[in-house]
Amino acid sequence: MNTVIKPNFFRPRWSKVLSDLWDSKIRTILVVASITAGVFAIGMIVSAYVILAEDIDGSYASALPVNIEIWTDPFYEDFLRVIERIPGVAAAEGRQILGIRTTIDGVAWQNLNLIVVSDFESMKINKLTTLPGSRFPGRREISFSKDLLADSGYEVGELIEVDLDSGGTHIFPLVGLLADQVTNAGDFTANANGYVTLETLQSLDLPGYFNRLYVRIEGDGSDEREIETLAELVKDKIERQNRQVYRTEIQVTDQHPMASLILTVLGVLAVLGGLITFLSGSLIVNTLNALLTQQLRQIGVMKLVGGRSLQIITMYLILIFVYGLIALLISIPTGAIAGYAQANYIAKSMNASLQEFRIIPLAIFIQVLIAILIPLGAGFYPVIKGARTNVRQAISEERRGTQSEVSAWFNQLTNWLSFISRPILLSIRNTFRQTGRLLLTIFTLTVAGALFIAVFNVRNSMSDFMDQLSMHFLGDVTLGFSEAYPITRINKVAMSIPGVTSIEGWGGVGTEILDEEDNVIENMSVIAPPANTALVDPDIVAGRWLYPGEEKAIVAADTIYETYPDLEPGDTIRVKVPGRQVEDWAVVGVFRFVSMVGDTLAYADFDYVADLINLPNRAYSFRVITDRHTLERQQEIAQMLDQYLSDHGFKVNGVLAGLLIQEDNSRAVNILVV
Repeated sequence: MNTVIKPNFFRPRWSKVLSDLWDSKIRTILVVASITAGVFAIGMIVSAYVILAEDIDGSYASALPVNIEIWTDPFYEDFLRVIERIPGVAAAEGRQILGIRTTIDGVAWQNLNLIVVSDFESMKINKLTTLPGSRFPGRREISFSKDLLADSGYEVGELIEVDLDSGGTHIFPLVGLLADQVTNAGDFTANANGYVTLETLQSLDLPGYFNRLYVRIEGDGSDEREIETLAELVKDKIERQNRQVYRTEIQVTDQHPMASLILTVLGVLAVLGGLITFLSGSLIVNTLNALLTQQLRQIGVMKLVGGRSLQIITMYLILIFVYGLIALLISIPTGAIAGYAQANYIAKSMNASLQEFRIIPLAIFIQVLIAILIPLGAGFYPVIKGARTNVRQAISEERRGTQSEVSAWFNQLTNWLSFISRPILLSIRNTFRQTGRLLLTIFTLTVAGALFIAVFNVRNSMSDFMDQLSMHFLGDVTLGFSEAYPITRINKVAMSIPGVTSIEGWGGVGTEILDEEDNVIENMSVIAPPANTALVDPDIVAGRWLYPGEEKAIVAADTIYETYPDLEPGDTIRVKVPGRQVEDWAVVGVFRFVSMVGDTLAYADFDYVADLINLPNRAYSFRVITDRHTLERQQEIAQMLDQYLSDHGFKVNGVLAGLLIQEDNSRAVNILVV
């Protein structure tokens, strides 16, 4: 009888690999999940990083961003032709930007900036795009920036009541939502924007002038020095026209103001993903140690029937490779999808747009390296150690090492701890039997726990930092007016409102920090609280607070170190106040603050600043203290003050609860916390 033996193309050792994968499902899932977590995280972060790096600057540049923005005295269309004749100027446009309030119910008011444009369709600078289902505003219509909806609840088609500074209240239909990539691109704390045409203002018998000059330079606009040089020429031209320059900002065309910050945050997340991957390697080592210890007899049998160490090593390394391959099949598509989603979320928060979904080859390359090399590297030593075990040791379960020393040590320990039950002593013995595995386990748990604690410590530290930030916004209600009023008059009126316990008038001025050649280095917002105010409590890190009546002295935020890294308390900087000559001001103190909220912030004495801007004992802004400091009470008093002051003829342009202001000004830090 002839028996036909069919050839077995699937060798036994590969059958064993499949058996180890399939029969030990929990172990396979555990190892694959640990590899997948790190590989997915790295793929997601690298994909988001590359997509944002490639798209966000291009999206920003596509909006034709302004290179030079100058705040100046009112001007009209004919002045733009003068600016356009300056060599190097590619385009010049004007905007009128003013603060307004809006409401749909007459009770809850929303502060925003109103941007007035001549013609939305022909904009050559800071181009706007409409969202689906909306359009640019026409005569006596208004559009909003899309970020306003989340805060206000307004919907396209609703009638919006608009309170203009000097034009009373008017009803406008909300006809559009606009994506504005440039305005407030570098300032998380700025108000949302509304948009109307210049014709709309003129139809309300309001002056149709501009107070912001936008300039784009010729070329690609990537040379910051070239932009600075042209900005000086434009400023000189404005001043020769007997106009005052209040503020100058410059920006290159091909770099989003927030791009470097966002990419830095993603870099931090990439480090966390790397740590996750590193920890997964420790888990793989432990898992393979346990697997090889369990299969030691199988290794002995394989060697007994002729298996060589190299074949056994290859078999287990293939097992590890398959773990990584399964992890790759899961993490590559999910990482790509999650990375694009993360990039799209960040881009939308910046009003930017991304290109179509795509796979990032660099992310896949890094994922493949991590998924293959790290598990193989982590498992190589346990596999080599197990494969080199000889047949006698494997079958007899004899172990090399220091078992006798360990046993002697535990025998002595048993004599000392005779009062402990034997099961507990046995568990202690088993814990310390494999000292290498014990150390690896402790190391893994220690690093994982340290990482977990570190992340939460950072979160708590940032929460504490936000609490420190709130020390600059301690008023329960902040009142803003479109013209300056005597402090004693507002004090008398406000104190007649039940629940108001005190009120302070605050001043302020926008200034410029200049170098020795009178070039603008940085814009600085100077806030001027009254002497001995109780409504600001900064965290002083160097120097001191202001003395009452101190002149030409400021306490600056620590962001000033970015401009003057070697600054010491008492050093002077060159400061220009609009309409004044450049003067040396002493930096008497430095306080901790956040560097993501626009200009450098500084405090100066109220009386000195009020005299500088010719408003002695008068103020545009007032801070109110109420009898209770809850949000509900703040909003109640705010509504009472708003109604009472408006009824008595005061030009109110903003009444905000203090806790809401704190929340808005903490938004930049909240992004990092999230």
